[in-house]
Amino acid sequence: MRVREQLIGAAILATATYYGILRIAEAKCDAAVGSLGTPIDQSRPEDLAAFERLRQQLFTFGQGPFADRLEDLRRRHELWVAPGLGPDRWAAYVEALGLVRRIYIRRVALMNPRRHLYPADPVDVPTDYQSAFAWLGLGGAMRHELAHHDGAIEEAEAYRIELAWYEEIRRSAFLTSLEGDERARWEWAFESAIASARKAAERAGPAAG
Repeated sequence: MRVREQLIGAAILATATYYGILRIAEAKCDAAVGSLGTPIDQSRPEDLAAFERLRQQLFTFGQGPFADRLEDLRRRHELWVAPGLGPDRWAAYVEALGLVRRIYIRRVALMNPRRHLYPADPVDVPTDYQSAFAWLGLGGAMRHELAHHDGAIEEAEAYRIELAWYEEIRRSAFLTSLEGDERARWEWAFESAIASARKAAERAGPAAG
């Protein structure tokens, strides 16, 4: 009986220790993005609706598998919103103690990608051009952070994957089927997104260039 009680006590202690370390890991992840992070779920219908808008845009791009992958991460509580993430980031991948892995999306970027990209409306860029660039920027950022989630350690590799993602859509039926002003708008958005990613890769350092 005594041995059994000791085993039960050890199991309880091990469980308590695990969950204690897990809470520390979760707190570390949250602190890395300015705290106040929240999961994207039914308890926050506005965030969930905004996430669904992102997924629908990805489907429009012909990126159904990517949209489904993000939904899988959301259901596993690995996709969060970060109200405190700075304006220089669309999203961020964070992991801690080998226990917690999350992709955080800046809340402003999720709710209104155009407002994130253009906090003050530029007079020289039409609103519909801004929106096209913003949707590509948000999608590319998510592809970038997913690359880190999947094991890309260096920024160079994550940017390579992000840039390849833009080119994949650029060559797809999404763009080739467009005509006239709509085609011109999205061509400009692709050129802008690719140029922006390349500049960010250069700023990240020689290894990311």
